[in-house]
Amino acid sequence: MPLTFDTTGFEHLDGTRWFDPNTRDVVVLSMQQALPRSPVWLYEIDVLRRELARTHAARVLPGPSPGISPVPTATLLEADAVLLGGSMALYTLVAEKLPKSPTGRLFRASFVLAKADRTAVLTGQFEEWQVSGIRESLVHINRGGPSKKDGGHPYDPQLPYEPSDDPAWDAQFPHHPLTKARAWVRTVRESAVVHREFAALPGLRAR
Repeated sequence: MPLTFDTTGFEHLDGTRWFDPNTRDVVVLSMQQALPRSPVWLYEIDVLRRELARTHAARVLPGPSPGISPVPTATLLEADAVLLGGSMALYTLVAEKLPKSPTGRLFRASFVLAKADRTAVLTGQFEEWQVSGIRESLVHINRGGPSKKDGGHPYDPQLPYEPSDDPAWDAQFPHHPLTKARAWVRTVRESAVVHREFAALPGLRAR
């Protein structure tokens, strides 16, 4: 495998997957032949952020009835070019609506290390699987009213954004899956070791 990282709190399921026995949290490490399609990749991170934010916002479910607007199913919360074990990687954090749940969401944090002919992807999935919507409700009350979800995204002001997803609220919700996702990201960034053979491969050239 292309890298190792701290798996404290997770049990080894098989060669590429780990899970938290107390929750539905899962970590997956995969190697893919597919390469990123973005023409800018990490060389223009601001452009890539906006591109990714719009791509995720375009993932929608049909409206529940005629005349009702489609419902977005995913929101890009964070994206950055980071060093992971000395190698450049794309880090993303995405919130996804859970099917058949009015408020439940899954938070997917990923690191993508792209080489000229292969891509390594490390992903942690943290799900609201018990009570959901509490963080959003309490933040809205704290802010004095319901959130304005029709705009305000940090990468594109025209896109919807949930104010309670801001990291400033993490300390008040230490057990929320979004807080746990960000904590996992910090652990990976501090502990990851990219194997020498993978690190030595030619890097991806943006097309």
